[in-house]
Amino acid sequence: MRFIRLLFSKYKYLVYTAFGNKSYMKVASRLKTAGIPFQTEIIRNSNTYQAIVHNDKAYYDIYVKEEDKHKAQEVIHQRFE
Repeated sequence: MRFIRLLFSKYKYLVYTAFGNKSYMKVASRLKTAGIPFQTEIIRNSNTYQAIVHNDKAYYDIYVKEEDKHKAQEVIHQRFE
């Protein structure tokens, strides 16, 4: 299924993999603030009920357009003071 999504999506560059909600929200907030459009694929551990309900054990692959990849990397990894 990932292959089909990557084939037809305009968001093809995996810019970050976030583990857990807190990490995802931090990165998503930075990208939104910078005005960088992105798409997220959520991968869950289907063996545990808690992971599905709370998404604490889920991880998130965050994709951006090819032309936004460098700006997205800068925004994600910069330090805020």
